[in-house]
Amino acid sequence: MKDFRILVYGWPYEPFFYLRALTSLPWATSNASEACIFLVIMPLEFSFLKFNPHPSILPHWNYGLNHVIVSLSDRWIDTGPRADTIGKASIMASSLHVTEYRRGFDISIPLPGQVKSPHLQTLKPWERRYFLTFKGTRYLGKREGNFRSNPQFRALDNGNDTIVAVTCRHVTNDKIRWRHPEEGAGCDEDEVLYQRYSFQDLMNTTFGLAPAGRSPSSYRLIEILSAGAIPVLIADNYVKPLGGLIQWDRCLLEFSTSRMERILPMIRAIGRTEMRRRQRYCLLVYHQYLKDDVTLARSLIHALYLRFNGALAQRIPAL
Repeated sequence: MKDFRILVYGWPYEPFFYLRALTSLPWATSNASEACIFLVIMPLEFSFLKFNPHPSILPHWNYGLNHVIVSLSDRWIDTGPRADTIGKASIMASSLHVTEYRRGFDISIPLPGQVKSPHLQTLKPWERRYFLTFKGTRYLGKREGNFRSNPQFRALDNGNDTIVAVTCRHVTNDKIRWRHPEEGAGCDEDEVLYQRYSFQDLMNTTFGLAPAGRSPSSYRLIEILSAGAIPVLIADNYVKPLGGLIQWDRCLLEFSTSRMERILPMIRAIGRTEMRRRQRYCLLVYHQYLKDDVTLARSLIHALYLRFNGALAQRIPAL
């Protein structure tokens, strides 16, 4: 990879979150004649910017050839340039659905984790305080993630070793509750439970729920991995991040929103040997690809290199 060079465009496509680390890696260049790949990083709210240029204004666009549009937005397809206007550019986004994803061309990437819990990594799966936990926002109305208001999701909480603590406190939820009070049924009771548990306390768990939110991806994924817990994804048609590098089926478990009632029976049937094997692979994935901004940025470069050079993925070997 020593001759592989990337150019990250500047304003109005300034990098943010872990994407900032891309410019400090040895593969970054400001010389367009050296660059193999040109990265166009979309602002989170690109469609709402007063100055909203199409990437085609960029000096080296060339119908999108060797360009990658990078997005950590909830739904890049709604906030970025239309797919039929980006020419030969590929997409590197955190919110890719199977129905939109062009296999071998686009790349799914993770959302950044906001809270890390590395002090829990040494605990074996059966040594933890809880069996399955989640703490996060409940989405009201008809938008994505509203299955978190489904009785099946909230029924995962048994008040003992499985805790699902949700809050309705969110600017969009507040508007929905004001216009349609019936949509907020149970919100007050949920808030009491939500305030009872700290996020860090609930990370001391064997399995951590990573349900889709306003996009199919979840901030919880990296947060759960950082704690040495095993992620349980709830999503429909989600392209998991960095699939060319990571064999996710060796780490996490995944359920569609229509199969939530099967989550507890299935994970309670998992024996210690499989739990430990999954935990070890999850921790390898976390440390090799996801543990901090620089590691995440390096993983993106690795994924880009494999994508544009047609190489076979160099995955972590079996344990």
